[in-house]
Amino acid sequence: MSSTGPTTPCGTSPATGRPSRREGDPKKSPALTALEDVLYAGRQARIHVLHNGRVANGSLTPAAREQFATVILARVSANTWQRLAPIAGPAPKPSTHLGRFHVVQDGTAHQTQALLLTDAEAANWLTATAAGEI
Repeated sequence: MSSTGPTTPCGTSPATGRPSRREGDPKKSPALTALEDVLYAGRQARIHVLHNGRVANGSLTPAAREQFATVILARVSANTWQRLAPIAGPAPKPSTHLGRFHVVQDGTAHQTQALLLTDAEAANWLTATAAGEI
């Protein structure tokens, strides 16, 4: 297998800092394969999966992405919108309003506003909620 460039002694690419693939390594990460397996089993087994991160091109198959019943998107490009929520139609105009995002469910996008709290405000709110004060 040809290398795309020199690697450091610990097996990482100096260009990306990521581990280099070696001969015999799977083309797809075993972690992504396991995530897809859980997604496919999820609905029948009542497994709920929260995925917080970027979905890079080719990381999850389109069929695996279809397993998410709800998709939450904020400040994404039109291409990302079409890849992750194509059933909801064209991407809405991006908002510069802090905490604004879209929740896509059943083919419909709902504009939503998140609470913007400091760490101290969030801790106080959680404490008050747990104590039954709210």
